[in-house]
Amino acid sequence: MDANGIEGCLRPTPGVDCDEPEIKALAARVTDGARDAGEAAVRLFAFVRDGIRYIPFAPFLAIEDYHGRAALERGYGFCTQKSSLLVGLCRAAGIPARFRYADLVNHNLPGRLGWVLGSDRMIYHTYVEIFLDGRWLKATPSFEKSLCEKMGWRLVEFDGTKDAVLHALDLSGRPHIEYVQDRGALPHIPLADMLATWLREYGPATLDRWRAATAGLADENAPPARP
Repeated sequence: MDANGIEGCLRPTPGVDCDEPEIKALAARVTDGARDAGEAAVRLFAFVRDGIRYIPFAPFLAIEDYHGRAALERGYGFCTQKSSLLVGLCRAAGIPARFRYADLVNHNLPGRLGWVLGSDRMIYHTYVEIFLDGRWLKATPSFEKSLCEKMGWRLVEFDGTKDAVLHALDLSGRPHIEYVQDRGALPHIPLADMLATWLREYGPATLDRWRAATAGLADENAPPARP
């Protein structure tokens, strides 16, 4: 079976530390008593969505920055890092999971993040696909409930039976998320390709601002900083 098949989505891959004792123990605790894989996946999704804050200003240059243990230790991360934790927990629980990559436009981008990126286009946005009942289901754990309430965004809810992706409109009916390019599914994080693409598409000044914001542990909803 190829690396992107079911077997490759049950074991450790670059960026996924599902074999770590801490990840295994956490998966066991969260899924304890679940009736089936679907309920277990729903619990794991909710844990990652709400238990890890979405803050894009997290370390991003090393593959270790994306490991589930790193997200747990920090308590925050951006979409790829939250997705890695969910993928790792699912795999630790015996549920096949992989990454899905896409480019999107965020029409309601928080000010500081918009200043850092210099764009409303999110390149290599990452979410999760979970294999349940013979189907790959999309599950997007990026934005926690408290953040959605604060920002007026619609909460993404995963019930184990249908896709759960970011919403096109916010709670006021204004445009929010627009998916513009699908980059496909992989069992791992292609970090070298991601960094090269970000550098090419955003430019070195953007990555410098991102590193500076990360070093300052900035909040994505803070007023935009100025050079």
